[in-house]
Amino acid sequence: MPIEFNELKQLSKEARDTSNTLRKELGEMPHKIKGNFIAFFGRQFNPEYKWNCALKPLWSGFYIKYNDLEMMVDPGINILERAERIGVNLALTNTLFISHAHIDHKNDANVVAEIVSYRKDAELNLLFSQNSLDDRAMSHYHSSSEGTNLVLLDKNNEIELYGGAKLKPIEVLHSISGAYGFVLDLNGLKIGYTGDTGFNVTYKTTDGRELSASEKITDKKEIEAPGVFNDKLKKVFSNVDILVFNLHDVEFRKHTKHNLYHSTVSDAVEVLKDSKIKHCFFEHFNPYGGGLGVEYPKKVNQYIKESTGKETTLIALNGHVLNLNNI
Repeated sequence: MPIEFNELKQLSKEARDTSNTLRKELGEMPHKIKGNFIAFFGRQFNPEYKWNCALKPLWSGFYIKYNDLEMMVDPGINILERAERIGVNLALTNTLFISHAHIDHKNDANVVAEIVSYRKDAELNLLFSQNSLDDRAMSHYHSSSEGTNLVLLDKNNEIELYGGAKLKPIEVLHSISGAYGFVLDLNGLKIGYTGDTGFNVTYKTTDGRELSASEKITDKKEIEAPGVFNDKLKKVFSNVDILVFNLHDVEFRKHTKHNLYHSTVSDAVEVLKDSKIKHCFFEHFNPYGGGLGVEYPKKVNQYIKESTGKETTLIALNGHVLNLNNI
């Protein structure tokens, strides 16, 4: 029996109505996590799929809920599924922070903005740098649509957010300019986020010189060892209650630019020791796709804990939730 076009029109209407109903439901649905919290989304990782071990960790993302503040930080790949798995409804987001425009930190920014639009009378603060905007951290459509408020990090010393929260952008040293971490003041509770950063302002060369890590490097083979530690960044991130630290490697690697713009275990120990930090959460550490399983990161975390005497947690593949009401 031939298909009538009127039947297609009816099916189209039913599909549209179903979609609109689901969007409305999602826009009104609460988080499955109760109270105030930080939720780390973990990785989309299947150890049985061997090719994961060949991939870089591209799964950034954590969420801070504190009274009226609903802040998504660095939405990496497949953010919706990972958020749903841990119990966060991203449609409730009212603040989106992007530290820099690399794929593992901004990939699903447009997805978050899109799902926020399902909420009635939605508002969304967008926090990132001019350089990230130029590097298309978000599409022009989503960064300028109705209800969005673009706040450039490099134009602000402190940003007032919902519920009296205040965010201070912290410029960090990364492989692209315009990269930022932050210190978030939640009515006296301070949360720091390092973003991706190196912690050395200089590096030592093979011929004994000491050069600035912020200048353009023409020959990476000259890089021999770390130089002067960045005490300015240390001071900022040592004076918070909770620190989210993007940890990338165990030791400084010679003849590569990587550790000039990313952190090591020794950097973490230097920041944590003698600090006021109550709890440090290590994100981003899943080197070489997690090919050695869970024991390797557990030992890394234990080493830092024993070296500093601080409470530390290395975010597992399935994520982690911290209840802020008990801090």
